[in-house]
Amino acid sequence: MITIDLAKCTKCGSCVDVCPNYVFGRNAEAGTGEIEARDLERCCTCGHCVAICPADAIRHREMPAEGFEDLPDIRISSEVTRDLLLSRRSIRAFQEKPVPRELVEQLLEAGIHAGTASNGQTENFIILQDRRALSELEEMVIEVLWKGGLKYLGSRLGLRFVKMKYGNEMAREYMAYYHIIRSRRENHQVGGMVFRNAPAVIIGHGIKANYLSHANCAIAARNMEIVATAMGLGTCWVGFLTSAAHISKKIGEYLGLSADRNVYSALMIGYPKYRYRKRIPRKDREVRWM
Repeated sequence: MITIDLAKCTKCGSCVDVCPNYVFGRNAEAGTGEIEARDLERCCTCGHCVAICPADAIRHREMPAEGFEDLPDIRISSEVTRDLLLSRRSIRAFQEKPVPRELVEQLLEAGIHAGTASNGQTENFIILQDRRALSELEEMVIEVLWKGGLKYLGSRLGLRFVKMKYGNEMAREYMAYYHIIRSRRENHQVGGMVFRNAPAVIIGHGIKANYLSHANCAIAARNMEIVATAMGLGTCWVGFLTSAAHISKKIGEYLGLSADRNVYSALMIGYPKYRYRKRIPRKDREVRWM
């Protein structure tokens, strides 16, 4: 699976240091510091060994050499990076302008290059652009959230139960959604509530049995958010969709997911209708140094 060209190898040990599963080591019997690949069954096919080798001495059967690209000398200042991250806002008002397919594909590229637990890379994506499908899914999400629990917050007993189980802060958040959804349902204003008329939605889904699927999808979505901001696009997390998908299997079925997978991230994508002109202050957080 892994071969080392000993004529090229400089014995620097970089592959030994970066391998997450301790596949590489030095040949103690040779006594020359020679690097060898052993315990190959541990390999998670991350490609770090090939990418780090300064002598291009390592080959991996599962990852052909032509699939690797030389990295440019990236020079982005910490100040620019900070400004980009702090300027990101959740966008809920979009221009009536489609997002070109090539830009969506660039966002997906950023997403699939995000880290995944044990390098599983088992998260996949769905791009929703069809207005009818978005509308149908929107109505389904609202009904699932309402009938799946929010409607019970209209009673004292229901509110007391939520406070006991989830705490006062979560009860406050749920009550806000209760009032919003109840009002919009009664006034037949559900349309545009979930996806905010965004021209596209990128949905990430993963394996249910993997406890880190939610983290894998979230990291991929964050990668896409950052690149989208740099492109001049706006994004917003569709929490209603991911919540509904965990309440009812109808959501996954509508999206064509197999029974062993579920939705763990969803991003609205589009050109912002407005430009935010000020950075928004944040709450002070408890920070502990240990």
